[in-house]
Amino acid sequence: MDARIRDLPVRAELADGTLVMEVDLAGTAAQLWEALTDPAQLARWSPVVPDRALTSPGPALSRENPEEDPVTADVLAIAGEHALTHRWGEATLGWMVDEGQLDLQVTLPDPQQAQYFAAGWHVCLAVLDARLEGLDQERIVGMDALEHGWEELRARYADEFGHPHGPTPGQDA
Repeated sequence: MDARIRDLPVRAELADGTLVMEVDLAGTAAQLWEALTDPAQLARWSPVVPDRALTSPGPALSRENPEEDPVTADVLAIAGEHALTHRWGEATLGWMVDEGQLDLQVTLPDPQQAQYFAAGWHVCLAVLDARLEGLDQERIVGMDALEHGWEELRARYADEFGHPHGPTPGQDA
């Protein structure tokens, strides 16, 4: 596992079917907000790459990669430049920005998916942290995450949430 990803101090819990993740990151609140809302910034670290800035309520579509079919990323709520709630397919993502801290709440259609979402977002948040520190870190999303410690993170989160270990993507269950 990449040391930067492994060592990122992410606090995660599953509460009432919602995955809650808190992480301290490099960067100011303004930098974090831009990283969450600007499609060009999101394309450098996130699987959510919307067709518009996520700075006002309304419809939006997202593609993890340009050639893929879009998923819904509708912005449901904004509170200043510190809180954003939007859809991501069947999940709902709620982001809270503070100086050097990012909180993410993921409402999942199936709480058993929490181990997968937590591992994926952990990898992405480590990429964001590196980029905010000024490092030229490549984006790691989708199946590429398997080469950077995603499986170990998924197993760790499954244990933390008391879930059975699910299959690795790309393998039969």
